[in-house]
Order: sequence, then C-alpha cells, then structure tokens
Amino acid sequence: MRSERQVLGYLWASDAENAASFEPRDVGDDDVYKEGLKWLDRLRSAYDRGLGPSQALAELADLSEDDEPGTCDLASLRELTSED
Repeated sequence: MRSERQVLGYLWASDAENAASFEPRDVGDDDVYKEGLKWLDRLRSAYDRGLGPSQALAELADLSEDDEPGTCDLASLRELTSED
C-alpha cells in the first residue's frame, strides 16, 4: 500500500494458513500505523463477511481511487522501494 509520498506497507494473504494482514514498512511512523489500522479493519470486515484471505485481498485491491492509500503492481513497488 502506498501514499502519495511513500510505500506504507504490504498487504499479504495465505489461504493455506487462513491468514491475511498488513505489514508496515516503518513501524515508527504514526501515519503508517494509522493507515495500517484502517487496512486491518478492512481485512477484519472481509473476514466477518466470510471471505477467505485471497478473496479479501482481491476485494481490497478493487477499492476506488478515492480510498487512500492505493495499491500498486509489483514492478511499481520495486521502483518505489528502490527510491527510498
């Protein structure tokens, strides 16, 4: 997940482990922490509705452009993280 300035962290999912979470890139940053809580709430909501981990991630990836932070593809992620 990213903001306009930086990569905030990473959403991951494992259907085999029935788990999904947000891993912050910088745990000492308050903005990253707050955004991480939002994504964890979204994952919890998906779980409460009976979605599996990969289904939840697919749903979250379809959030509109108005929902910050946004998603990015792997090539873009590599480019963003190399700039930090």
